[in-house]
Amino acid sequence: MSCRPRKIGDCAKFFGASLVVILNTSSAFADGSVTEAGASSGIAAPGAAIPGAALPQPLAGADGPRPDGGIAFHGWMLYPALFAGGVFNDNVYATPTNRTAAFGLRLTPNFEADLDNGLYKTTVYGTADAQLYPGHNPSLGETASTVSARAGLAQIWSPTSDIVTRFNVDYTRQDSPFGSTLITGAPIGSATSFIGAPVALNVYGFRQFTDQTTGNLSVQKNVTDQIFVRIGIGAQQLIYESPPTGFVSAQNSVDYNAFIRGGFWVTPQVAAFVETGGDLRRYNSSSFYDTNNYRVIGGLASDMIGLFRGEVYGGMQEQLSARGVFSPLIAPAYGARLTYYPTRYLNIAASVDNNFGSAGAATSLSPVSANTQTLQARLQADYAMFQSWKASARGGFADTRYYGSSASNQAWLGGFGVSYSIWRNLGLTLDYQYTNSTSNGLGALSYSDNLVSAGVNYRY
Repeated sequence: MSCRPRKIGDCAKFFGASLVVILNTSSAFADGSVTEAGASSGIAAPGAAIPGAALPQPLAGADGPRPDGGIAFHGWMLYPALFAGGVFNDNVYATPTNRTAAFGLRLTPNFEADLDNGLYKTTVYGTADAQLYPGHNPSLGETASTVSARAGLAQIWSPTSDIVTRFNVDYTRQDSPFGSTLITGAPIGSATSFIGAPVALNVYGFRQFTDQTTGNLSVQKNVTDQIFVRIGIGAQQLIYESPPTGFVSAQNSVDYNAFIRGGFWVTPQVAAFVETGGDLRRYNSSSFYDTNNYRVIGGLASDMIGLFRGEVYGGMQEQLSARGVFSPLIAPAYGARLTYYPTRYLNIAASVDNNFGSAGAATSLSPVSANTQTLQARLQADYAMFQSWKASARGGFADTRYYGSSASNQAWLGGFGVSYSIWRNLGLTLDYQYTNSTSNGLGALSYSDNLVSAGVNYRY
Protein backbone atom coordinates (compact mmCIF):
# COMPACT_ATOMS: atom_id res chain seq x y z
CA MET A 1 0.00 0.00 0.00
CA SER A 2 1.08 3.60 -0.43
CA CYS A 3 1.67 5.77 2.59
CA ARG A 4 0.99 9.42 1.91
CA PRO A 5 0.63 11.33 5.17
CA ARG A 6 -2.69 12.70 6.25
CA LYS A 7 -2.20 12.37 9.97
CA ILE A 8 1.23 12.00 11.48
CA GLY A 9 -0.02 9.10 13.54
CA ASP A 10 -1.11 7.21 10.42
CA CYS A 11 2.13 7.13 8.43
CA ALA A 12 5.01 8.98 10.07
CA LYS A 13 5.43 6.29 12.65
CA PHE A 14 8.06 6.01 15.27
CA PHE A 15 9.26 2.69 16.39
CA GLY A 16 11.32 1.19 19.19
CA ALA A 17 13.43 -1.86 18.67
CA SER A 18 16.35 -3.77 20.06
CA LEU A 19 18.84 -5.84 18.13
CA VAL A 20 18.12 -8.78 20.42
CA VAL A 21 14.52 -9.93 20.43
CA ILE A 22 14.85 -12.13 23.46
CA LEU A 23 15.39 -9.21 25.81
CA ASN A 24 12.25 -7.37 24.66
CA THR A 25 13.91 -4.02 25.25
CA SER A 26 13.38 -1.19 22.76
CA SER A 27 15.55 1.68 21.56
CA ALA A 28 13.46 4.42 20.00
CA PHE A 29 14.44 5.65 16.58
CA ALA A 30 12.57 8.22 14.57
CA ASP A 31 11.36 7.49 11.07
CA GLY A 32 14.43 7.96 8.92
CA SER A 33 15.99 10.47 11.29
CA VAL A 34 18.67 8.17 12.61
CA THR A 35 19.99 7.36 9.16
CA GLU A 36 19.55 10.74 7.53
CA ALA A 37 22.85 12.07 8.83
CA GLY A 38 24.78 9.05 7.68
CA ALA A 39 26.13 6.26 9.79
CA SER A 40 29.78 6.99 9.21
CA SER A 41 30.65 10.01 7.14
CA GLY A 42 27.92 12.34 8.23
CA ILE A 43 26.66 12.65 4.67
CA ALA A 44 22.93 12.17 4.49
CA ALA A 45 22.51 8.48 4.09
CA PRO A 46 19.13 7.52 2.71
CA GLY A 47 16.24 8.07 5.02
CA ALA A 48 12.75 6.93 4.08
CA ALA A 49 12.06 7.86 0.48
CA ILE A 50 8.37 7.37 1.07
CA PRO A 51 6.78 10.60 2.29
CA GLY A 52 6.22 10.25 5.99
CA ALA A 53 6.53 6.48 5.96
CA ALA A 54 8.42 4.53 8.56
CA LEU A 55 11.62 2.77 7.61
CA PRO A 56 11.78 -0.93 8.33
CA GLN A 57 12.74 -1.43 11.93
CA PRO A 58 16.55 -1.35 11.96
CA LEU A 59 17.44 -4.97 12.38
CA ALA A 60 14.55 -5.11 14.69
CA GLY A 61 12.33 -8.14 15.06
CA ALA A 62 12.00 -7.37 18.70
CA ASP A 63 8.60 -6.52 20.06
CA GLY A 64 8.10 -2.79 20.04
CA PRO A 65 6.04 -0.86 22.57
CA ARG A 66 2.39 -1.88 22.64
CA PRO A 67 -0.31 0.65 23.62
CA ASP A 68 -1.94 -1.97 25.83
CA GLY A 69 1.37 -2.64 27.60
CA GLY A 70 2.38 0.89 28.55
CA ILE A 71 1.59 3.38 31.28
CA ALA A 72 -0.73 6.25 30.34
CA PHE A 73 0.32 9.60 31.80
CA HIS A 74 -1.24 12.92 30.68
CA GLY A 75 -1.36 11.92 27.02
CA TRP A 76 2.00 10.14 27.09
CA MET A 77 2.53 6.39 26.88
CA LEU A 78 5.46 5.21 28.99
CA TYR A 79 7.29 1.90 28.37
CA PRO A 80 9.83 0.98 31.07
CA ALA A 81 11.81 -2.27 30.91
CA LEU A 82 14.72 -3.91 32.71
CA PHE A 83 16.99 -6.88 32.10
CA ALA A 84 19.00 -8.16 35.06
CA GLY A 85 21.18 -11.22 35.15
CA GLY A 86 24.61 -12.72 35.06
CA VAL A 87 27.26 -12.50 32.37
CA PHE A 88 30.40 -14.49 31.55
CA ASN A 89 33.18 -13.09 29.34
CA ASP A 90 36.26 -15.15 28.51
CA ASN A 91 38.31 -12.02 27.63
CA VAL A 92 37.17 -9.13 29.78
CA TYR A 93 40.16 -6.91 28.91
CA ALA A 94 39.91 -7.50 25.14
CA THR A 95 43.50 -8.74 24.88
CA PRO A 96 45.13 -10.81 22.12
CA THR A 97 47.07 -12.80 24.77
CA ASN A 98 46.91 -13.32 28.55
CA ARG A 99 43.14 -13.61 28.37
CA THR A 100 41.22 -13.14 31.62
CA ALA A 101 37.83 -14.81 32.09
CA ALA A 102 35.31 -13.52 34.62
CA PHE A 103 31.72 -13.76 35.79
CA GLY A 104 29.80 -10.55 36.39
CA LEU A 105 26.46 -8.79 36.58
CA ARG A 106 24.61 -7.38 33.57
CA LEU A 107 21.95 -4.68 33.89
CA THR A 108 20.05 -3.15 30.97
CA PRO A 109 17.44 -0.58 31.97
CA ASN A 110 15.34 0.83 29.16
CA PHE A 111 12.78 3.62 28.94
CA GLU A 112 10.64 5.06 26.16
CA ALA A 113 7.89 7.68 26.23
CA ASP A 114 5.60 8.50 23.28
CA LEU A 115 3.22 11.40 22.74
CA ASP A 116 1.01 11.49 19.63
CA ASN A 117 -1.72 14.11 19.18
CA GLY A 118 -2.33 13.63 15.45
CA LEU A 119 -0.30 16.62 14.25
CA TYR A 120 3.01 15.66 15.82
CA LYS A 121 4.57 12.72 17.57
CA THR A 122 7.36 12.92 20.13
CA THR A 123 9.48 10.06 21.41
CA VAL A 124 11.93 10.31 24.31
CA TYR A 125 14.15 7.32 25.00
CA GLY A 126 17.02 6.20 27.17
CA THR A 127 18.77 2.89 27.67
CA ALA A 128 22.04 1.52 29.02
CA ASP A 129 23.97 -1.74 29.12
CA ALA A 130 26.23 -2.21 32.14
CA GLN A 131 28.54 -5.21 32.41
CA LEU A 132 30.09 -5.21 35.87
CA TYR A 133 32.98 -7.46 36.89
CA PRO A 134 33.83 -6.81 40.58
CA GLY A 135 37.45 -7.34 41.53
CA HIS A 136 38.82 -6.89 38.01
CA ASN A 137 40.30 -3.40 38.03
CA PRO A 138 44.08 -3.44 37.41
CA SER A 139 46.36 -0.67 38.60
CA LEU A 140 47.04 0.62 35.09
CA GLY A 141 43.62 2.25 35.11
CA GLU A 142 41.95 -0.22 32.77
CA THR A 143 38.72 -1.80 33.93
CA ALA A 144 36.90 -4.92 32.85
CA SER A 145 33.52 -3.31 33.53
CA THR A 146 31.86 -1.49 30.64
CA VAL A 147 28.83 0.76 30.23
CA SER A 148 27.22 1.49 26.88
CA ALA A 149 24.34 3.95 26.70
CA ARG A 150 21.96 5.70 24.36
CA ALA A 151 19.50 8.54 24.91
CA GLY A 152 17.64 10.96 22.74
CA LEU A 153 14.55 12.70 21.50
CA ALA A 154 12.81 12.39 18.13
CA GLN A 155 9.85 14.29 16.75
CA ILE A 156 7.77 14.35 13.58
CA TRP A 157 5.46 17.31 12.98
CA SER A 158 3.00 17.62 10.10
CA PRO A 159 1.42 21.11 10.11
CA THR A 160 -0.38 20.36 6.83
CA SER A 161 -1.13 17.20 4.87
CA ASP A 162 1.68 17.90 2.38
CA ILE A 163 4.51 18.89 4.78
CA VAL A 164 6.39 16.61 7.19
CA THR A 165 9.12 17.92 9.51
CA ARG A 166 11.48 15.56 11.29
CA PHE A 167 13.86 16.40 14.13
CA ASN A 168 16.01 14.23 16.33
CA VAL A 169 18.92 14.48 18.74
CA ASP A 170 20.77 11.39 19.94
CA TYR A 171 23.68 10.59 22.27
CA THR A 172 25.43 7.23 22.07
CA ARG A 173 28.36 5.75 24.00
CA GLN A 174 29.79 2.50 22.63
CA ASP A 175 33.05 0.56 22.26
CA SER A 176 32.78 -1.23 18.90
CA PRO A 177 31.25 -0.76 15.46
CA PHE A 178 28.25 -2.76 16.66
CA GLY A 179 27.80 -1.15 20.06
CA SER A 180 25.86 -3.11 22.64
CA THR A 181 23.71 -5.72 20.97
CA LEU A 182 21.28 -5.33 23.84
CA ILE A 183 20.50 -1.71 23.09
CA THR A 184 21.72 -0.72 19.61
CA GLY A 185 19.42 -1.44 16.71
CA ALA A 186 21.29 0.31 13.90
CA PRO A 187 24.83 1.11 12.85
CA ILE A 188 25.91 4.11 14.90
CA GLY A 189 29.31 5.20 13.70
CA SER A 190 31.81 3.22 11.70
CA ALA A 191 34.57 5.41 13.12
CA THR A 192 34.30 3.36 16.29
CA SER A 193 35.81 0.37 14.51
CA PHE A 194 39.06 2.16 13.69
CA ILE A 195 41.14 1.59 16.80
CA GLY A 196 42.28 -1.81 18.04
CA ALA A 197 44.26 -2.69 21.15
CA PRO A 198 47.68 -0.97 21.05
CA VAL A 199 50.86 -2.94 21.68
CA ALA A 200 51.73 -0.89 24.76
CA LEU A 201 48.71 -2.25 26.57
CA ASN A 202 48.87 -5.88 25.49
CA VAL A 203 48.65 -7.04 29.10
CA TYR A 204 45.34 -5.40 29.92
CA GLY A 205 44.11 -4.54 26.46
CA PHE A 206 42.24 -1.43 25.49
CA ARG A 207 38.56 -0.86 24.90
CA GLN A 208 38.15 2.32 22.88
CA PHE A 209 34.88 4.03 23.85
CA THR A 210 33.41 6.80 21.77
CA ASP A 211 30.84 9.46 22.59
CA GLN A 212 28.73 10.46 19.62
CA THR A 213 26.15 13.26 19.69
CA THR A 214 24.00 13.76 16.61
CA GLY A 215 21.29 16.24 15.66
CA ASN A 216 19.24 16.26 12.44
CA LEU A 217 16.45 18.39 10.99
CA SER A 218 14.63 17.76 7.71
CA VAL A 219 11.52 19.08 5.97
CA GLN A 220 9.64 17.19 3.30
CA LYS A 221 7.20 18.76 0.86
CA ASN A 222 4.80 16.68 -1.22
CA VAL A 223 4.67 18.79 -4.37
CA THR A 224 2.00 16.62 -5.97
CA ASP A 225 0.47 13.24 -5.22
CA GLN A 226 3.48 11.68 -6.98
CA ILE A 227 6.40 14.09 -6.46
CA PHE A 228 8.11 14.96 -3.16
CA VAL A 229 11.21 16.91 -2.09
CA ARG A 230 13.11 16.59 1.19
CA ILE A 231 15.91 18.84 2.46
CA GLY A 232 17.86 18.41 5.66
CA ILE A 233 20.78 19.57 7.77
CA GLY A 234 22.63 17.95 10.61
CA ALA A 235 25.67 17.95 12.88
CA GLN A 236 27.59 15.23 14.65
CA GLN A 237 30.27 15.40 17.34
CA LEU A 238 32.58 12.40 17.75
CA ILE A 239 34.82 12.10 20.82
CA TYR A 240 37.24 9.27 21.58
CA GLU A 241 37.59 8.64 25.30
CA SER A 242 41.18 8.27 26.57
CA PRO A 243 42.92 7.51 23.26
CA PRO A 244 46.02 5.29 23.62
CA THR A 245 49.56 6.64 23.55
CA GLY A 246 50.65 7.80 20.09
CA PHE A 247 47.13 8.60 18.88
CA VAL A 248 46.62 12.33 18.44
CA SER A 249 43.63 14.15 19.90
CA ALA A 250 42.76 15.33 16.38
CA GLN A 251 40.59 12.22 16.16
CA ASN A 252 37.83 14.16 17.92
CA SER A 253 35.76 15.93 15.32
CA VAL A 254 32.58 17.77 14.44
CA ASP A 255 30.78 17.04 11.20
CA TYR A 256 28.32 19.42 9.50
CA ASN A 257 26.15 17.96 6.76
CA ALA A 258 23.27 18.81 4.43
CA PHE A 259 21.32 17.04 1.70
CA ILE A 260 18.45 17.42 -0.75
CA ARG A 261 16.37 14.56 -2.08
CA GLY A 262 13.76 14.45 -4.80
CA GLY A 263 11.45 11.52 -5.35
CA PHE A 264 8.69 10.22 -7.58
CA TRP A 265 6.08 7.54 -7.03
CA VAL A 266 6.71 5.00 -9.79
CA THR A 267 3.79 2.92 -8.55
CA PRO A 268 1.51 3.33 -5.52
CA GLN A 269 3.93 1.05 -3.63
CA VAL A 270 7.36 2.09 -4.97
CA ALA A 271 9.12 5.46 -4.91
CA ALA A 272 12.30 6.31 -6.84
CA PHE A 273 14.60 9.02 -5.51
CA VAL A 274 17.77 10.96 -6.28
CA GLU A 275 19.79 12.58 -3.50
CA THR A 276 22.86 14.77 -3.31
CA GLY A 277 24.60 15.81 -0.13
CA GLY A 278 27.85 16.86 1.44
CA ASP A 279 29.54 17.20 4.77
CA LEU A 280 32.42 19.12 6.28
CA ARG A 281 34.38 17.25 8.97
CA ARG A 282 36.50 19.44 11.20
CA TYR A 283 38.97 18.11 13.79
CA ASN A 284 39.49 19.75 17.14
CA SER A 285 43.28 19.86 17.41
CA SER A 286 44.54 20.03 13.86
CA SER A 287 43.05 21.30 10.60
CA PHE A 288 45.53 18.99 8.86
CA TYR A 289 42.92 16.23 8.92
CA ASP A 290 39.87 18.27 7.83
CA THR A 291 37.91 16.76 4.95
CA ASN A 292 35.03 17.72 2.65
CA ASN A 293 32.86 14.86 1.41
CA TYR A 294 30.26 14.86 -1.39
CA ARG A 295 27.86 12.23 -2.62
CA VAL A 296 25.23 11.63 -5.31
CA ILE A 297 22.99 8.57 -5.01
CA GLY A 298 19.77 7.18 -6.42
CA GLY A 299 17.53 4.36 -5.31
CA LEU A 300 14.16 2.75 -4.77
CA ALA A 301 12.10 2.48 -1.60
CA SER A 302 8.83 0.90 -0.58
CA ASP A 303 6.68 0.81 2.50
CA MET A 304 5.65 -2.72 1.50
CA ILE A 305 5.95 -4.80 -1.68
CA GLY A 306 4.63 -8.27 -1.07
CA LEU A 307 6.58 -9.54 1.90
CA PHE A 308 9.38 -6.92 1.66
CA ARG A 309 9.85 -3.35 2.79
CA GLY A 310 12.86 -1.04 2.80
CA GLU A 311 15.15 0.72 0.33
CA VAL A 312 18.25 0.21 -1.80
CA TYR A 313 20.56 2.91 -3.17
CA GLY A 314 23.79 3.37 -5.07
CA GLY A 315 25.95 6.15 -6.42
CA MET A 316 29.35 7.80 -6.09
CA GLN A 317 31.12 9.70 -3.31
CA GLU A 318 34.25 11.85 -3.16
CA GLN A 319 36.45 12.82 -0.21
CA LEU A 320 38.70 15.89 -0.46
CA SER A 321 41.27 17.31 1.91
CA ALA A 322 40.10 20.74 3.06
CA ARG A 323 43.77 21.87 3.16
CA GLY A 324 44.92 20.11 -0.02
CA VAL A 325 47.07 17.70 1.99
CA PHE A 326 45.61 14.40 0.73
CA SER A 327 44.80 13.24 -2.75
CA PRO A 328 41.08 13.19 -3.63
CA LEU A 329 39.39 9.83 -3.18
CA ILE A 330 36.45 8.69 -5.33
CA ALA A 331 34.59 5.53 -4.39
CA PRO A 332 31.18 3.90 -4.84
CA ALA A 333 28.46 4.66 -2.31
CA TYR A 334 25.86 1.97 -1.83
CA GLY A 335 23.60 0.45 0.76
CA ALA A 336 20.30 -1.18 1.59
CA ARG A 337 17.89 -1.62 4.48
CA LEU A 338 15.47 -4.45 3.95
CA THR A 339 12.99 -6.37 6.07
CA TYR A 340 11.40 -9.64 4.99
CA TYR A 341 8.28 -11.16 6.56
CA PRO A 342 7.94 -14.71 5.18
CA THR A 343 5.48 -15.70 7.94
CA ARG A 344 3.76 -14.00 10.84
CA TYR A 345 6.18 -15.80 13.18
CA LEU A 346 9.44 -15.00 11.37
CA ASN A 347 11.05 -11.79 10.17
CA ILE A 348 14.48 -11.19 8.72
CA ALA A 349 16.18 -7.80 8.54
CA ALA A 350 19.41 -6.82 6.81
CA SER A 351 21.38 -3.65 6.22
CA VAL A 352 24.58 -2.69 4.42
CA ASP A 353 26.31 0.69 4.09
CA ASN A 354 29.55 1.67 2.34
CA ASN A 355 30.71 5.18 3.28
CA PHE A 356 33.71 7.35 4.08
CA GLY A 357 34.70 7.60 7.73
CA SER A 358 36.64 9.87 10.04
CA ALA A 359 40.36 9.81 10.86
CA GLY A 360 39.71 7.66 13.89
CA ALA A 361 43.16 6.07 13.94
CA ALA A 362 45.17 9.06 12.79
CA THR A 363 48.59 9.28 14.42
CA SER A 364 51.35 11.83 14.30
CA LEU A 365 53.33 9.31 12.20
CA SER A 366 50.58 8.41 9.75
CA PRO A 367 48.35 11.38 8.95
CA VAL A 368 47.40 9.88 5.60
CA SER A 369 44.92 7.68 7.48
CA ALA A 370 42.41 10.54 7.33
CA ASN A 371 41.25 8.94 4.07
CA THR A 372 39.13 6.00 5.21
CA GLN A 373 36.26 3.96 3.89
CA THR A 374 34.09 1.62 5.94
CA LEU A 375 31.70 -1.14 4.95
CA GLN A 376 29.16 -2.33 7.53
CA ALA A 377 26.69 -5.18 7.12
CA ARG A 378 24.17 -6.69 9.54
CA LEU A 379 21.68 -9.51 9.54
CA GLN A 380 19.01 -10.35 12.13
CA ALA A 381 16.40 -13.12 12.19
CA ASP A 382 13.69 -13.52 14.84
CA TYR A 383 11.34 -16.44 15.20
CA ALA A 384 8.43 -16.93 17.61
CA MET A 385 8.45 -20.70 17.95
CA PHE A 386 5.47 -20.84 20.30
CA GLN A 387 3.45 -18.31 22.24
CA SER A 388 5.89 -18.44 25.16
CA TRP A 389 9.13 -19.18 23.29
CA LYS A 390 11.18 -16.90 21.05
CA ALA A 391 14.52 -17.29 19.34
CA SER A 392 16.87 -14.95 17.48
CA ALA A 393 20.12 -15.07 15.54
CA ARG A 394 22.31 -12.16 14.44
CA GLY A 395 25.51 -11.41 12.58
CA GLY A 396 27.56 -8.38 11.66
CA PHE A 397 30.66 -7.36 9.74
CA ALA A 398 32.60 -4.08 9.60
CA ASP A 399 35.64 -3.36 7.46
CA THR A 400 37.66 -0.13 7.58
CA ARG A 401 40.36 0.66 5.02
CA TYR A 402 42.94 3.47 5.24
CA TYR A 403 43.92 4.75 1.83
CA GLY A 404 47.63 5.50 1.49
CA SER A 405 48.38 3.17 4.39
CA SER A 406 48.50 -0.57 5.07
CA ALA A 407 46.34 -0.12 8.17
CA SER A 408 42.93 -1.76 8.27
CA ASN A 409 40.42 -3.09 10.75
CA GLN A 410 37.81 -5.83 10.47
CA ALA A 411 35.23 -6.80 13.05
CA TRP A 412 32.89 -9.79 13.12
CA LEU A 413 29.91 -10.47 15.35
CA GLY A 414 27.68 -13.51 15.68
CA GLY A 415 25.15 -14.55 18.26
CA PHE A 416 21.88 -16.28 19.09
CA GLY A 417 19.48 -16.44 21.99
CA VAL A 418 16.23 -17.86 23.33
CA SER A 419 13.57 -16.48 25.65
CA TYR A 420 10.78 -18.08 27.62
CA SER A 421 7.90 -15.99 28.97
CA ILE A 422 6.95 -16.91 32.52
CA TRP A 423 4.19 -14.35 32.73
CA ARG A 424 2.95 -11.64 30.40
CA ASN A 425 5.60 -9.12 31.47
CA LEU A 426 8.37 -11.39 32.71
CA GLY A 427 10.69 -13.68 30.78
CA LEU A 428 13.80 -15.82 31.20
CA THR A 429 16.54 -15.24 28.66
CA LEU A 430 19.75 -16.92 27.55
CA ASP A 431 22.07 -15.33 24.99
CA TYR A 432 25.47 -16.10 23.44
CA GLN A 433 27.66 -13.75 21.39
CA TYR A 434 31.06 -14.02 19.69
CA THR A 435 33.06 -10.95 18.68
CA ASN A 436 36.32 -10.83 16.74
CA SER A 437 38.32 -7.70 15.92
CA THR A 438 41.32 -7.94 13.59
CA SER A 439 43.63 -4.94 13.19
CA ASN A 440 46.95 -4.30 11.47
CA GLY A 441 49.14 -1.24 11.12
CA LEU A 442 49.42 1.73 13.48
CA GLY A 443 50.59 -0.57 16.30
CA ALA A 444 47.20 -2.20 16.77
CA LEU A 445 46.50 -5.77 17.83
CA SER A 446 43.56 -8.14 17.47
CA TYR A 447 41.29 -9.84 19.98
CA SER A 448 38.17 -11.97 20.31
CA ASP A 449 35.75 -12.79 23.10
CA ASN A 450 32.82 -15.04 23.94
CA LEU A 451 29.97 -13.53 25.93
CA VAL A 452 27.17 -15.47 27.62
CA SER A 453 24.27 -13.70 29.38
CA ALA A 454 21.40 -15.21 31.34
CA GLY A 455 18.76 -13.51 33.41
CA VAL A 456 15.29 -12.10 33.76
CA ASN A 457 13.68 -9.44 31.62
CA TYR A 458 10.77 -7.36 32.86
CA ARG A 459 8.72 -5.03 30.73
CA TYR A 460 5.71 -3.18 32.06
